[in-house]
Amino acid sequence: MRDRFSAAFILRLAFRNLARHRRRTALTIGALAFGIALMVLGQAWTDAMERSVVEPAKNATLGHVQVYRADAAEDESGEISFIMPQNNYRLIQAPANLIREAKAIDPRIESGLARLMVGALLSFESTTMDGVLIGIDPGGRAATYPDLSLIEGRHFEPGERGVLINRGVARKLGIGPGDDMVALGTTSDGRISGVRLRVTGLYTIKGLEAYEWGSCYADLASVQDLLDVPDQAGLVVLRLADSGRESEAVRDRLNASYRQAGTNAVAFTWKDMGGPFIGGMLVTNFIATIMNFVMGVIVAAGVLNTVLMATFERTREMGTMRAMGARKQDVLSVFLSEGFLIGLFGATLGALMGAVTIVFFSHYGIPAFSEAQKYTYGGDRLYPLLKLIDVVRPPVIMLGVCVLAAWIPSFSAARQKPAESLRYV
Repeated sequence: MRDRFSAAFILRLAFRNLARHRRRTALTIGALAFGIALMVLGQAWTDAMERSVVEPAKNATLGHVQVYRADAAEDESGEISFIMPQNNYRLIQAPANLIREAKAIDPRIESGLARLMVGALLSFESTTMDGVLIGIDPGGRAATYPDLSLIEGRHFEPGERGVLINRGVARKLGIGPGDDMVALGTTSDGRISGVRLRVTGLYTIKGLEAYEWGSCYADLASVQDLLDVPDQAGLVVLRLADSGRESEAVRDRLNASYRQAGTNAVAFTWKDMGGPFIGGMLVTNFIATIMNFVMGVIVAAGVLNTVLMATFERTREMGTMRAMGARKQDVLSVFLSEGFLIGLFGATLGALMGAVTIVFFSHYGIPAFSEAQKYTYGGDRLYPLLKLIDVVRPPVIMLGVCVLAAWIPSFSAARQKPAESLRYV
């Protein structure tokens, strides 16, 4: 009799039981598959957002680690943050020395550049607009900001007093490569100052087009002249050899060294200073987590209902099985197998639907329907990529949820005594 309740026999019995109520089983599997497909697409969506916004931000503005003067925000909130106004009063002296010191402290630092930002009036002929000059050291630009690419023209060279503008500035001012632009600003002691900059090219950061606004990348020396702060910078941007995976460890090591040496500097990771670049990502991840939890509850409820109904409908059958020599474990295995089969079919179908959807959107993109969404996407469309982990992980998790959901009614069925079960007609 024990051979009759082998694993293969139990699976056949579970499959037969599910086939008894094809409509109910199909609805449960269909709902499960649809939910898993949404989870697969959602995971690919969040991955695509990180790839399209966060990675370019690290490679063209944030870097992996940023170093400021420890007292840089003393005159404002007291805490350094991405949205802290550039005060231009507490700047890093000799930033090139700080970069060399950082490389000596931690060999994982691959490159660095000094950066100095200032709000300015940008003028060309009779047109003027508000803008931001991001002064960078052209010597470290290629290694530290690899995603700062060109649409037209070329990058400026050291000492050239060059500037890279984006398409919005070019349209607003009617300016292009080879033209001279005047930038007006205020020095640290309140004097009006100005510099003439030669436009060498139009830049873009793929994935961050919505963030460009009126920002221009200029020669660091020119911005220092505008502010009358020779050989000074607002911060130092560092890039790591491991693409930033160990940025927190590097930050902690730098800060420990600065404290020990009494250096007036403090380091932050790209996550610490990410501001709007990672804000949308954090919100998206939170929403995705809530949706996955809700989806798991709905799926668990559906599987629980299906197995529970099967338990009530087959009470007499379970008594007959027990009377024929089936153990509690056999009855438990039959109903758990039903939950497993529902999860397996739903997970397989859901993974397939999710993969097909991802392939579709990888070609045509997920459109942004509002300006806020464009800001989150970093552009007009988001292009997810098909990754094995995104297709496998949600179905496997939901398969486990299905088995767990089937456990309660299965355990209840296994505990029923044969004599009690046979009383049901």
